[in-house]
Amino acid sequence: TIKVPKKQKQIYSEVDMARMLNAAKKARDKTIIHFLASTGCRVSEMTQLNRDDVDLVNKEVVVHGKGNKERTVYFDSVTAMMLQRYLKRRKDTDPALFVGRHICSDKDVRLQANGVRVMLKGIEKRTGIKIHPHKFRRTFASDCARNGMAIQTVCSLLGHESIDTTMTYVVQDREDIKNSYRRYA
Repeated sequence: TIKVPKKQKQIYSEVDMARMLNAAKKARDKTIIHFLASTGCRVSEMTQLNRDDVDLVNKEVVVHGKGNKERTVYFDSVTAMMLQRYLKRRKDTDPALFVGRHICSDKDVRLQANGVRVMLKGIEKRTGIKIHPHKFRRTFASDCARNGMAIQTVCSLLGHESIDTTMTYVVQDREDIKNSYRRYA
Protein backbone atom coordinates (compact mmCIF):
# COMPACT_ATOMS: atom_id res chain seq x y z
CA THR A 1 0.00 0.00 0.00
CA ILE A 2 1.04 3.57 -0.57
CA LYS A 3 2.01 5.41 2.58
CA VAL A 4 0.19 8.71 2.93
CA PRO A 5 1.35 11.18 5.55
CA LYS A 6 -1.14 11.42 8.42
CA LYS A 7 -2.50 14.87 9.03
CA GLN A 8 -2.63 15.93 12.68
CA LYS A 9 -6.26 16.36 13.72
CA GLN A 10 -7.10 19.64 15.38
CA ILE A 11 -9.11 20.40 18.49
CA TYR A 12 -10.81 23.56 19.74
CA SER A 13 -8.83 25.79 22.07
CA GLU A 14 -10.41 27.62 25.01
CA VAL A 15 -10.23 30.80 22.92
CA ASP A 16 -12.04 29.07 20.03
CA MET A 17 -14.79 27.94 22.41
CA ALA A 18 -15.18 31.44 23.85
CA ARG A 19 -15.37 32.96 20.37
CA MET A 20 -18.00 30.41 19.28
CA LEU A 21 -20.10 31.10 22.36
CA ASN A 22 -19.85 34.86 21.81
CA ALA A 23 -20.91 34.43 18.18
CA ALA A 24 -23.90 32.20 19.01
CA LYS A 25 -27.04 34.30 18.64
CA LYS A 26 -29.55 32.21 20.59
CA ALA A 27 -29.54 30.68 24.06
CA ARG A 28 -30.31 27.34 22.37
CA ASP A 29 -27.17 27.61 20.24
CA LYS A 30 -24.95 28.42 23.22
CA THR A 31 -26.49 25.50 25.11
CA ILE A 32 -25.84 23.14 22.20
CA ILE A 33 -22.18 24.20 22.05
CA HIS A 34 -21.80 23.64 25.80
CA PHE A 35 -23.61 20.29 25.57
CA LEU A 36 -21.45 18.97 22.71
CA ALA A 37 -18.23 20.14 24.38
CA SER A 38 -19.18 18.81 27.82
CA THR A 39 -20.56 15.38 26.85
CA GLY A 40 -18.61 14.28 23.77
CA CYS A 41 -21.92 13.21 22.18
CA ARG A 42 -22.38 12.83 18.47
CA VAL A 43 -24.77 15.40 16.99
CA SER A 44 -27.12 12.60 15.93
CA GLU A 45 -27.21 11.31 19.52
CA MET A 46 -27.95 14.77 20.90
CA THR A 47 -30.78 15.49 18.47
CA GLN A 48 -32.55 12.23 19.45
CA LEU A 49 -32.75 13.26 23.11
CA ASN A 50 -35.97 14.30 24.82
CA ARG A 51 -36.36 16.67 27.76
CA ASP A 52 -37.26 13.73 30.03
CA ASP A 53 -33.99 11.95 29.18
CA VAL A 54 -31.91 14.61 30.92
CA ASP A 55 -31.21 14.36 34.64
CA LEU A 56 -30.22 17.90 35.63
CA VAL A 57 -29.70 16.98 39.29
CA ASN A 58 -27.13 14.25 38.59
CA LYS A 59 -25.91 15.99 35.41
CA GLU A 60 -26.25 12.94 33.20
CA VAL A 61 -28.18 11.65 30.22
CA VAL A 62 -28.57 8.25 28.59
CA VAL A 63 -27.87 8.39 24.85
CA HIS A 64 -28.32 5.82 22.13
CA GLY A 65 -25.26 5.66 19.92
CA LYS A 66 -24.31 3.77 16.81
CA GLY A 67 -25.93 0.37 16.60
CA ASN A 68 -28.49 1.62 19.16
CA LYS A 69 -25.94 1.01 21.94
CA GLU A 70 -26.98 2.74 25.14
CA ARG A 71 -24.53 4.64 27.32
CA THR A 72 -24.61 7.32 30.00
CA VAL A 73 -22.81 10.58 29.41
CA TYR A 74 -22.23 13.31 31.94
CA PHE A 75 -22.10 17.08 31.70
CA ASP A 76 -20.68 19.87 33.81
CA SER A 77 -22.47 22.40 36.04
CA VAL A 78 -22.34 25.17 33.44
CA THR A 79 -24.06 22.94 30.89
CA ALA A 80 -26.67 21.95 33.49
CA MET A 81 -27.37 25.63 34.21
CA MET A 82 -27.57 26.44 30.47
CA LEU A 83 -29.96 23.51 29.86
CA GLN A 84 -32.15 24.52 32.78
CA ARG A 85 -32.34 28.13 31.56
CA TYR A 86 -33.02 27.10 27.97
CA LEU A 87 -35.79 24.66 28.95
CA LYS A 88 -37.45 27.25 31.23
CA ARG A 89 -37.64 29.76 28.35
CA ARG A 90 -39.31 27.33 25.97
CA LYS A 91 -43.05 27.81 25.47
CA ASP A 92 -43.69 24.75 23.28
CA THR A 93 -44.77 21.29 24.37
CA ASP A 94 -42.49 19.32 22.04
CA PRO A 95 -40.75 16.54 23.99
CA ALA A 96 -37.45 17.09 22.10
CA LEU A 97 -34.54 18.47 24.09
CA PHE A 98 -33.61 20.90 21.30
CA VAL A 99 -36.12 22.41 18.90
CA GLY A 100 -36.03 24.69 15.89
CA ARG A 101 -38.60 26.50 13.79
CA HIS A 102 -40.26 24.44 11.08
CA ILE A 103 -39.59 26.08 7.70
CA CYS A 104 -43.21 25.98 6.53
CA SER A 105 -44.89 27.02 9.78
CA ASP A 106 -44.44 28.86 13.03
CA LYS A 107 -44.28 25.61 14.96
CA ASP A 108 -41.28 24.42 16.97
CA VAL A 109 -40.14 20.92 16.00
CA ARG A 110 -37.26 18.62 16.95
CA LEU A 111 -33.96 20.02 15.76
CA GLN A 112 -32.29 17.64 13.30
CA ALA A 113 -28.56 17.00 12.89
CA ASN A 114 -28.55 19.03 9.67
CA GLY A 115 -30.08 21.98 11.55
CA VAL A 116 -27.22 21.85 14.05
CA ARG A 117 -24.70 21.81 11.19
CA VAL A 118 -26.38 24.85 9.58
CA MET A 119 -26.30 26.69 12.92
CA LEU A 120 -22.60 25.87 13.38
CA LYS A 121 -21.84 27.02 9.80
CA GLY A 122 -23.37 30.39 10.68
CA ILE A 123 -21.09 30.65 13.70
CA GLU A 124 -18.16 29.59 11.50
CA LYS A 125 -18.87 32.49 9.13
CA ARG A 126 -19.06 34.98 12.01
CA THR A 127 -15.87 33.77 13.72
CA GLY A 128 -13.65 32.46 10.94
CA ILE A 129 -13.06 29.30 13.01
CA LYS A 130 -13.32 26.07 11.02
CA ILE A 131 -16.19 24.34 12.83
CA HIS A 132 -17.04 20.69 12.42
CA PRO A 133 -19.46 18.99 14.84
CA HIS A 134 -17.24 15.93 15.32
CA LYS A 135 -14.38 18.17 16.40
CA PHE A 136 -16.26 18.66 19.70
CA ARG A 137 -15.85 14.89 20.36
CA ARG A 138 -12.15 15.03 19.55
CA THR A 139 -11.72 18.05 21.84
CA PHE A 140 -13.66 16.31 24.62
CA ALA A 141 -11.52 13.15 24.34
CA SER A 142 -8.27 15.11 24.22
CA ASP A 143 -9.21 17.28 27.22
CA CYS A 144 -10.21 14.23 29.27
CA ALA A 145 -6.91 12.47 28.47
CA ARG A 146 -4.89 15.64 29.12
CA ASN A 147 -6.58 16.00 32.52
CA GLY A 148 -5.53 12.46 33.51
CA MET A 149 -8.68 10.44 32.80
CA ALA A 150 -7.92 6.78 32.05
CA ILE A 151 -8.18 6.05 28.34
CA GLN A 152 -10.59 3.17 29.13
CA THR A 153 -12.96 5.68 30.74
CA VAL A 154 -12.69 8.03 27.76
CA CYS A 155 -13.43 5.05 25.52
CA SER A 156 -16.56 4.24 27.52
CA LEU A 157 -17.78 7.86 27.53
CA LEU A 158 -17.42 8.10 23.75
CA GLY A 159 -19.18 4.77 23.23
CA HIS A 160 -16.27 3.09 21.49
CA GLU A 161 -15.76 -0.66 21.61
CA SER A 162 -12.02 -0.37 20.99
CA ILE A 163 -9.41 1.76 22.71
CA ASP A 164 -7.67 1.99 19.33
CA THR A 165 -10.64 3.99 18.03
CA THR A 166 -10.50 6.28 21.05
CA MET A 167 -6.79 6.83 20.55
CA THR A 168 -7.48 8.27 17.08
CA TYR A 169 -9.56 10.95 18.83
CA VAL A 170 -6.97 11.97 21.41
CA VAL A 171 -4.78 14.79 20.19
CA GLN A 172 -1.59 15.43 22.13
CA ASP A 173 0.53 18.39 21.29
CA ARG A 174 4.29 18.42 21.73
CA GLU A 175 4.05 20.33 25.00
CA ASP A 176 1.77 17.64 26.52
CA ILE A 177 4.16 14.89 25.48
CA LYS A 178 7.18 16.80 26.79
CA ASN A 179 5.49 17.49 30.15
CA SER A 180 4.49 13.82 30.53
CA TYR A 181 7.99 12.70 29.72
CA ARG A 182 9.48 15.07 32.31
CA ARG A 183 6.97 14.00 34.93
CA TYR A 184 7.52 10.23 34.51
CA ALA A 185 11.07 9.88 33.19
